[in-house]
Amino acid sequence: MLRRRIRTISILAALLALFVMTGCVAADTGAQSGDMAADDMAADDMAEEGYPEEMIIGMGALPVTLVGNTVPSLQSRIFSKLMYETLAVLNEETGAIDPVLLDSMELVDDVTVRIVIKEGIEFHNGEILTAPGLAKSFELLLDADPQKFTWSFRQLNDYDSYEVIDDYTMEFTLVEPIDRWANLFANHMPLAPDHLEAVGLDGYIEEPVGTGPYKFSSWQRDSYITLERWEAHPDGVPVIEKVTFRHMPEAAVRVAALKSGEIHIAAHVPPDQIESLEADGFELYAGDSMQSMYVGINIYGRNEILNDVRVRQAMLYSVDLDGMWNTIAGGFGTKLDCQIVAPGGFGYNPDVQTYPFDPEKAKALLTEAGYPDGFTITGSATTGRYFRDRTFMEALAAQWAQVGIIVEMEYPESSVWLQELIDQTLPPIMNIGLNWYLSDNTTSMWGPVGDGAPDPGFLEMTATKRTIADPVEREAVVKDIAAYICDNAQALHAYTIPALYALSPGLPELTFSKSFEIFIPTE
Repeated sequence: MLRRRIRTISILAALLALFVMTGCVAADTGAQSGDMAADDMAADDMAEEGYPEEMIIGMGALPVTLVGNTVPSLQSRIFSKLMYETLAVLNEETGAIDPVLLDSMELVDDVTVRIVIKEGIEFHNGEILTAPGLAKSFELLLDADPQKFTWSFRQLNDYDSYEVIDDYTMEFTLVEPIDRWANLFANHMPLAPDHLEAVGLDGYIEEPVGTGPYKFSSWQRDSYITLERWEAHPDGVPVIEKVTFRHMPEAAVRVAALKSGEIHIAAHVPPDQIESLEADGFELYAGDSMQSMYVGINIYGRNEILNDVRVRQAMLYSVDLDGMWNTIAGGFGTKLDCQIVAPGGFGYNPDVQTYPFDPEKAKALLTEAGYPDGFTITGSATTGRYFRDRTFMEALAAQWAQVGIIVEMEYPESSVWLQELIDQTLPPIMNIGLNWYLSDNTTSMWGPVGDGAPDPGFLEMTATKRTIADPVEREAVVKDIAAYICDNAQALHAYTIPALYALSPGLPELTFSKSFEIFIPTE
């Protein structure tokens, strides 16, 4: 029997130069691509010696697009960072953004950024990454007509222009001096420009091309994605020949499939299954993340009842967050203190604390606001997109019901939920895994609709913060904004979303990042 092993990751000790939230973006895929026979999906190909040729991972949700820069959430990086690489990457130990496909990147003056691309970076189809090619792909993405499941390409929003200097050098001009200038390079996954021009975004979904250690093999939306290793990758060939991600929204189904040998890894394992899985010889990987379970309370500012800060505060007083973290999350991840980041995140404010569980205080506030008998409102919960998300939202609704707030919960299918998020038509109560990867303690969905924002003053505060270059001064302002978010009960910040995986015996030494990336060793 395999010895017990639970691998853990803690939240960053200090993020010195973090920037802005990476959004949940996705694109329409048109027709589905590829076919997978039942025997190809089986996980009984474990060799007598060595690793399985194909590693199958059961996921709660799969991306609705395979195009780099348009995948719908941070969780999608478990897939996308195998096929694509980014120009730069967040160093989880130092908080700095380090070049990957770049030789260098520097802030030349307050508004000018210069990058130098490494020579000889090859795409899976043989194209070479160059400055003219990168500029061409930017133009194609900016000119693309957004289809279903996607926003417009927004990675260049902070930049006014860009210029090709030579074959491997580009300069970018910021709209104004801002703290997050390096986000573009840590986010951007280069696409093969000639291929993108030839097939368009819809065609790229059918035949995605990147520079990562794995290349596209086949997929079927809401069913599976299969990648195969790229033998020419300059950093070495992965020890696993194929990786398949299977869509399995129900946690119980994933656990059963793992135990039967149908899959090799089950994502988002329920904490109450850990003891049984360990007893059966499976490994457990428990890691933290830079994504937090966020429950928006009237983020569009359209609900008159929730426009009253006393009502929002009552909703926070009525939640036993300690109990929910311990039971639903099993104590994994990090319980949050009425702010989006955990201790160690940029701008974490130790003076901001979670509203204490006080149902009587909640009822008094509701009475003061004119709702002594409570009220009924619509809510939305994701299913399988995040760790135990539906279970969490159902428990939250049950706690609110104890003080008379009845939330009639909807459970849209994942792609429907995503489109409603894009269209800004989700109900007044909604949940999302909100990323503070590349962000800070002002990350919030409060006021995303411009002139209709519930608190224009908050948007002005955050806009001012972006222009402060000195990190010490900026962090002080970030802490003040975090306190404002809590005082005004903009949202319920629950806990960081755990990365909890169960792994079959016989796999290589896999590791995961705080942004849900999987690292497979090379031969």
